[in-house]
Amino acid sequence: MKEKKMENRLESEILELTAYTGKLILQNGGEVYRAEDVICRVGRHYGYEIETFVTITCIVVSIKGKDSQYHSLVSRITERSWNLNKVHKANKLIRQIDQYTFDEFYEKMKKIDKNFYNELYRYMIGFIFVSIFIGLLFGGGINEAIIGGIAGFVAGIATYYVGKIGMNGVIVNLVGSIVCTSIACIGNYFGYTEKPSTIIIACLMNLVPGLVFVNGIRDFVAGDLIAGSSRVMEGLMIATSLAIGAGIVINLYSMIGGTVY
Repeated sequence: MKEKKMENRLESEILELTAYTGKLILQNGGEVYRAEDVICRVGRHYGYEIETFVTITCIVVSIKGKDSQYHSLVSRITERSWNLNKVHKANKLIRQIDQYTFDEFYEKMKKIDKNFYNELYRYMIGFIFVSIFIGLLFGGGINEAIIGGIAGFVAGIATYYVGKIGMNGVIVNLVGSIVCTSIACIGNYFGYTEKPSTIIIACLMNLVPGLVFVNGIRDFVAGDLIAGSSRVMEGLMIATSLAIGAGIVINLYSMIGGTVY
């Protein structure tokens, strides 16, 4: 193991690194208190006491310099995803910060940010797997499993690329809900299934904002009331978008004589 490497760095460099580290944690699914914790830990490693305020859309970092002057940095969080692999890699790297120089640590953090993304094939496998087996769990048969797999495949592609172009989570989940419900209704219309509701529920399980609600509750427990409220509200908006998307398609299907049961 390398010896601990302490360096004298400019306050602006410490601010940039700590804010970047917290942003990486927060925008990939980490909790607010976790982002605040890693910001402070990185700052203390380089000999500074950090004060930070984090919400799900903003990070404020303040530091008292060697000249007794205060410096601060504000970073906006414009997009968020759910890549817990990046959160795990970043946490592991922070625990090993003693082994790296400032520049080495910063470069490794940037590599984590640029790599370890959710590959399309893994994303698709997850959607298809959940759509098939949740459908079977809810009493569906082989036809429901096949149609559910098709719905999961198409919904996975749709949500992946809608998210890639920068749409927020509400729009992404609205599109996914419409796709899932549409394919289930098409299968029912042509007589391939008598349980379209089972297919819809199974496919929508991919989009249910469970992690959002869990993080919101954990932020509440940690005392971050603003962040917790924001997380829970985000989860409610996503859940509402799922209901709206499914409701639109079901209403249109009923207008042409179809029935979802």
